[in-house]
Amino acid sequence: MMTTMRWLALPAGILLLWLAMLDLFRTLVVPRATLGRLRLTRWLFISTWRPWRWIGVRRRTQAGREHTLAMFAPLFFLIALVVWSFLAVLGFALIYWSPAFSTTPSFTTALYFSGTSLFTIGFGDVVATGGARVLAVMQGATGLGIVALVIAYLPVLYQAFSRREVGILLLDARAGSPPSGPELLRRVGGDGLGRALPGLFREWERWAADVLETHLSYPLLAYFRSPHDNTSWVTSLGAVLDAATLILAAVPQGDHSEAAEFLYATGVHTVEDLFGFFAQPERATEIGREEFDLVLRDMAAAGYPIRDPGDRCWERFRDLRGRYGGRLDALAVLVAAPPAQWIGDRSSLPAAGPLHA
Repeated sequence: MMTTMRWLALPAGILLLWLAMLDLFRTLVVPRATLGRLRLTRWLFISTWRPWRWIGVRRRTQAGREHTLAMFAPLFFLIALVVWSFLAVLGFALIYWSPAFSTTPSFTTALYFSGTSLFTIGFGDVVATGGARVLAVMQGATGLGIVALVIAYLPVLYQAFSRREVGILLLDARAGSPPSGPELLRRVGGDGLGRALPGLFREWERWAADVLETHLSYPLLAYFRSPHDNTSWVTSLGAVLDAATLILAAVPQGDHSEAAEFLYATGVHTVEDLFGFFAQPERATEIGREEFDLVLRDMAAAGYPIRDPGDRCWERFRDLRGRYGGRLDALAVLVAAPPAQWIGDRSSLPAAGPLHA
């Protein structure tokens, strides 16, 4: 019976090692999102994020809530690293224990030798013989490879995070905190149609493209929270998208139209692709006609020319925003982003109306 178990340990160890190394390779090396429900990291993430989020959103204070949720992404990366290393140690130990390589009947000794080999400790109290020597060299190289990948991965991750947050910080003075599309237009004013808005839309077109590329390549970035109060990459993207949508729906065409159209196209593409990757149920948008009319009146007061304010303008707005609104809300709820006007879970916000931070 024991002999049979030890022979089964060989394919079991190879399979376990293959699954761990393949998942690590897909997560840290492959420069694109890898789908598949059998992903180890995906299963580990879902099993930890859901209870963590449940606890975080129920903290009594906003500071406590943000602190708890902000800890998840860095901690999860360490958890994943520990899991990959443990599975590698366990997989090699099963192979060492099998009759094809074993020089000891004790699995605990094989596990101990596997751990010292992966981390290249090499106490020397247990020595590999025969074919196990080649396996021990391979395991040492595997351990060094894991360390090298982590060292190379973290700078790329935090550089992408830094680029994202610089854009969010610059938007804070223009769109309020939490950010809002109507508030952005109010602060820029009608004079900004020919000057500030086109430049801002072009900057955020590039920002949205960068977020799409980095957050699909490194999905954990989506859960890294902004260090700035009441802000999130989801609500910031939504605020600028809402501003472009209001311009396209309510303001006559001009020099600003091209920049707004390009931002809208890139932003919607970003929302659609990220929504598809994270596979969340689309949420129903909750913008009322009275709220929209109030925003139009604020825009007119700020100096924006409004074309045919009425049903046609409302229908254009609903059509344009309907292409991304429900999916954007789903992403905001997924990452527990602080709610903003028109974005996320707004049940905790005051009555509908433009937000002035």
